[in-house]
Amino acid sequence: MDSLPIYSLRAAEVYTALESTPDGVFSSEVPARLELYGRNLLTEGVKDSPWRKLFGYLSHPLALLLWLAGAVTLLIGEPGLGLVIWALVLANVGFSFWREHRAEQAMQALRRLLPTYTRVVRDGAETQLPTDQVIPGDLLVLAEGDNIPADARVVEEYGLRTNESTLTGDAVPARKSADASLQEGISELERPNLVFAGTSIVSGTGRAVVYATGMYTQFGRIARLTQAVREEPSPLQAELTRLTRKIAFLALGIGALVFLAGTFDIGLGRLEAFLLAIGIIVAVIPEGLPATVTLSLAMAGQRLAQRGVLVKKLAVIERLGTVSTICTDKSGTLTQNQMTVREIWVGGTRLSVSGIGYDPAGSFSPNPHGLPLQGDITMLLTAAALCNNSRLNPPTPERPRWTTLGDQTEVSLRVAALKGGVKESELAAVYPRIHELPFDARRKRMSTIHRLPSGKITPSPVESAAQHQAATQFQEVAFIKGAPREVLQLCQRVQIAGQLVDLDDRLRNQVLEANDEYARHALRVLALARRELPPRTGSYTVEGVETDLSWG
Repeated sequence: MDSLPIYSLRAAEVYTALESTPDGVFSSEVPARLELYGRNLLTEGVKDSPWRKLFGYLSHPLALLLWLAGAVTLLIGEPGLGLVIWALVLANVGFSFWREHRAEQAMQALRRLLPTYTRVVRDGAETQLPTDQVIPGDLLVLAEGDNIPADARVVEEYGLRTNESTLTGDAVPARKSADASLQEGISELERPNLVFAGTSIVSGTGRAVVYATGMYTQFGRIARLTQAVREEPSPLQAELTRLTRKIAFLALGIGALVFLAGTFDIGLGRLEAFLLAIGIIVAVIPEGLPATVTLSLAMAGQRLAQRGVLVKKLAVIERLGTVSTICTDKSGTLTQNQMTVREIWVGGTRLSVSGIGYDPAGSFSPNPHGLPLQGDITMLLTAAALCNNSRLNPPTPERPRWTTLGDQTEVSLRVAALKGGVKESELAAVYPRIHELPFDARRKRMSTIHRLPSGKITPSPVESAAQHQAATQFQEVAFIKGAPREVLQLCQRVQIAGQLVDLDDRLRNQVLEANDEYARHALRVLALARRELPPRTGSYTVEGVETDLSWG
């Protein structure tokens, strides 16, 4: 079975083939696998050694000309002048080499300070790891918005779709499945049960077992091909080469004229005329030009680094001057990739939410006295926290800021719930999740089903989780999150002042007006709804759950 392609195996057989388990890799195996497979990084090919770079500076055409001038002065019995010329060359070479070396080290250090993280299951527990620590056999936890760190075989999925445009150029999300793929005549990129490094999750959730990391991934193969392409000199490098040649010829020409004029016109001795010509050549040659250019680029690189722009080579900085158009995504590139709930429409009332980022410090207005939120808004925030697959981690000594796992939109909803006093730990005890209908791009919504004591959708403010859970009779409730218009079409009631009332045309128009106004202000708008489910007679289906909903 081990000789069969990983995509042709059933999900249960994948763990055996990749020496993994449904609980992931055990910590005791990690060092050996890291030693065997290496870190999950794309290598940058063979780099020039520091000595090779130093030799490049020493053999620069302008430097060679000065080396020659110094050697000639030594041969004619002027060691002092020759040593001065050589000392000047060494000083400029040392300065140029040191500045570039320090700039490269600064870029490397900054890259180490900005690692990316991924969620995996190890020792049966979900954890967050730097991407470079992922190894073959790791069980990835995939959710909407995640970047995939390595090539992996899907073993569990709920509406999983990935964006593989970086590999295939196809902008249409690819549907993924956990079933074995037995179709012949297609490539690995076309296999519906494989996900690849460098791609991202568009919708749904799932789990996948890593089978290739680093340069052995599909993305790594592309990187290896690009490294084989010879890098052309930048426009500045080409211009400096041309300028160096012109200056060298000009310096030699002026030196020759000075020597001839001094010998035949002024009447100087040949030795004096030659020394004068050497001095003129040294004066004409801008030996500090390479150092000046290197210093300018290094200072520009440091300014870019202070603004979070990472540059691998100093020559790249100069190339930025020739760029006229940049094609990039928005979230996380031009922004901080942090979303914050700013406005809420609930129970016919509009509220504003203060606070920035993922720190759950903020308030709701109008609420002038800072009283605990009750009723409609509490129910809405409860739905926002429960119909949610993200995680929000408090600050630690190692990470002084709030950190997140999962989709940034869902994280913002969880932060808003914390601002409203809705505690995640208590919700998990009162509303244990028993099923999920993942987000689907066609229906534009997701649902989670929870169990709770019968007749108590909202627990009393003074009732503990244990007391609430002590009831003997249970029922199920579904919380739905999605696009406002699609969710509104499924709603028949709305909660106002703690009471469910019929959702008539007037209230529907209010909802649509609020949605349009938020959209006009460039806000991303989401709707939340719920439904008390009747006794279940079969499996959970979209048709059976997402109907006859209550808005908010």
